Amino acid sequence: HGSSIMGKGTVHYDLAEGGKVAVFTLDHAPVNSLASGVREGLSESLKRALADDNVQAIVVRGARNTFCAGAEISEFATGISGPSLPEVIDQMEAASKPVVACIQKFALGGGLEVALGCHYRVSEPSAKLGLPEINLGLIPGAGGTQRLPKIIGAEHALTIMLSGIPVSAKKALNMSVVDEIVPQGTVALDYAIKFALSKVSLPLMDRKASTRQPPAPKAPLEVLFKQSAKQMAKARRGEVATDSIIRCVQAAYEKHYAEGVDIEREEFFKLAVGPQSRAMQHMFFAERQANKIVSLPKSVKPVDIKSLGIVGAGLMGGGIGMCALNVGIRVVLLDINQEALDRGIALIKANYERSMKRGKLTQQQIEQRLSLLKLTTNYEAFSDVDMVIEAVFENMDIKKKVFRELDRVCKPGAFLCTNTSALDIDEIAAATKRPEFVIGTHFFSPANVMRLLENVKGAKSSDVTVATVMAFGKKIKKVTVLVGNCFGFVGNRMLALYTKEAGKMLVEGALPTQIDKVAVRFGMPMGPLQMTDLVGLDLHWRERKRQGIDDPKKNIVDALCEQGRLGQKTKKGYYNYDANRRPIPDEGVNQLIKEVSANLGVSRRNISDDEIEKRLFFPLINEGYRILEEGFAQRPSDIDVVYIYGYGFPRYRGGPMKYADEIGPDLVLKELEKMGYEPAQLLRDVVAQGKGLTRYWKKNAGKIKSKL
Repeated sequence: HGSSIMGKGTVHYDLAEGGKVAVFTLDHAPVNSLASGVREGLSESLKRALADDNVQAIVVRGARNTFCAGAEISEFATGISGPSLPEVIDQMEAASKPVVACIQKFALGGGLEVALGCHYRVSEPSAKLGLPEINLGLIPGAGGTQRLPKIIGAEHALTIMLSGIPVSAKKALNMSVVDEIVPQGTVALDYAIKFALSKVSLPLMDRKASTRQPPAPKAPLEVLFKQSAKQMAKARRGEVATDSIIRCVQAAYEKHYAEGVDIEREEFFKLAVGPQSRAMQHMFFAERQANKIVSLPKSVKPVDIKSLGIVGAGLMGGGIGMCALNVGIRVVLLDINQEALDRGIALIKANYERSMKRGKLTQQQIEQRLSLLKLTTNYEAFSDVDMVIEAVFENMDIKKKVFRELDRVCKPGAFLCTNTSALDIDEIAAATKRPEFVIGTHFFSPANVMRLLENVKGAKSSDVTVATVMAFGKKIKKVTVLVGNCFGFVGNRMLALYTKEAGKMLVEGALPTQIDKVAVRFGMPMGPLQMTDLVGLDLHWRERKRQGIDDPKKNIVDALCEQGRLGQKTKKGYYNYDANRRPIPDEGVNQLIKEVSANLGVSRRNISDDEIEKRLFFPLINEGYRILEEGFAQRPSDIDVVYIYGYGFPRYRGGPMKYADEIGPDLVLKELEKMGYEPAQLLRDVVAQGKGLTRYWKKNAGKIKSKL
């Protein structure tokens, strides 16, 4: 029969079993998101099936063996036309004939809400089901916060909505989200059709989620909601959607369905127009865009990396090795002696065993991964690998020596990558006869945990090299961004301003606890001084000492290091650290800071929290503008991705460039001038145009000479 409703997306209407079952197929490539045409199509198909006396039951499925990934996110910005999703789902639930959702691949967000509005749900065993709206700073907005608790109870409903993590079909069956799992080897649609026909004579009243009494919770509701709020204050610190979800689940128990839905809509729209959901939707698109390289010709194809050499078996090298082993890439790990290799493999095994204790890996999986690992002290072992990543000490002479050796032993066409966090890629590449195959791959520590990979293009890095490291990043499940070769690249170049301002404020009158509290309140995982303790204070001090320019009387870091306060590794730096690495303020450090101020002739003053916040973040934002105007980043959102995934900038603020747009570039400009900073020309241009960086960039990006 195959007639369809046109619009943005469509629904195909077919009949099966001699016209007894109507099959609605949601079709909006690639993941059947619920755009206007799909919603319209569902509504019209329902009317048609209910008007046809021959039709006894309805099955809702998705095209391309995929149920539905949820709302059409782009409509949040452009506005919604046609019937709303809640209206369509209510219409479906009210149907007088049984409606069965046939779930394949995934039912996420609005897709799961559609399934919850059906009277029954059957799922393929490999499908994933979830309500991930919280990751966009939102809550389910089509009855999901009411129907889900009524079907599965408050505990499970809160877990699904507050985590935003999809569950497997098996777990969904145990939670009663789905009624049956399609047996392995059975065609899902055929199974769903027979299942639907078996329900024709059964009453539908108790199958309508909106009219159900929710299951009694194991713990008192008040206790459950308090516990959830407490957990979220830690796990999703600063995010406002968590309280909205808890309030809605509470309403599902305490109010009639219609009242609960009113509360859900009130909370949904409050969040939808708020800065957090704008920021988190911005990040949703930013992540997906980061991997798109504008300058790469479409004809350029990446090389699939099947074997990887790593120089350096330390924390970083071992972590990078794990990323590759986890996706089936053969790894050759090199270090200068067996002792260093033994330490490296012990660390890798300890990490894997920790994952096994948490139930994330089996012993068999660990053994399979470790079987792909070869340890060596001999560079010749790299002769047949597709790519090598150097992860040695941050010293140019050492790195150049390593690259000369790699150039000698590696096969033609092997990619030579450096994990430097700041050094000149071109100078490293010049040590080889193949600079076109040399590129920066800046991982973040610990590399097996941190999701960012900052790839750094050198002046001679070829298109194939760029395409390959971007594809490699995706293969090892990293959020991957391409940046240009300037000192510190994007992340550390901007970070230098953040730590520099923290140091200046210590001299002028602030103390470590005040500065760090402001940063944490802003949403950072830790403040700049605790972060410095974590990294170690002695790196720059040793270099200054070597050059004979250290001065403990006039430099706070030099003074701390002279006292053996090198950071967390010595259990004392700006703070003292207990056995659990918790920072404890030290009055002696405060005194030392005040003495340095006096030695510099600085009269200390009270610095307000507001001033601290602006001084920590505005110079950093200004540096982001400079990076863009100098052509070292492709787009503003790439900088946001780097900062959120590499430096812990709060996702709900959308990254530093988005945050600046949100509070107003004119405010940033004015405050920078007050601080004595020279604002970037691009910032001045954006303020003059008056529409924010995002809109300015869309119009003017082509005028900037890119280094990428």
